[in-house]
Amino acid sequence: MKKILTFALALAMSLGMLTACSNGAQKTAEVNLEEFYQTVFTDPANAPAMMPLEAEMLESFYPGLAEVELKQTVAYMPMITAVACEIVMVECANSSDVDAVKAIFQGRIDSQVENQYNYPAVTEAWETEAQVVVNGNYVALFVVSGMTEEVVTNFNAACKG
Repeated sequence: MKKILTFALALAMSLGMLTACSNGAQKTAEVNLEEFYQTVFTDPANAPAMMPLEAEMLESFYPGLAEVELKQTVAYMPMITAVACEIVMVECANSSDVDAVKAIFQGRIDSQVENQYNYPAVTEAWETEAQVVVNGNYVALFVVSGMTEEVVTNFNAACKG
């Protein structure tokens, strides 16, 4: 009886360890962030006029991001503030920076929600739709009025390969 019980416990522990190892072994696919961005607005007639955020402008909206070593950065915002749309995606060079980038992105969401000069619909979209998404070393902020869930789903699928 002791041998059967010992064997059963050993088997259960082994299966538990294998399950834990397989969950941790999942890899994030390589994603070209600019190519992914180009898939977001499939209907040009329905797309907002977006402009890239680069260097100083990016740092002014996302303070601290310039201090993080990034492999890729893709950042776009609308040319007019009456549209609730912003897409910022980065690939961190080091996994230890993911939480810092996540906090920077959450800070942007918080500042947009607290911005008393935004149109009410824009504030509501930032408050209810904006999402920070993490997949491995990829961190993204999406607020795409009416499409955020779809964009997040597509981003997660792209990261899984």
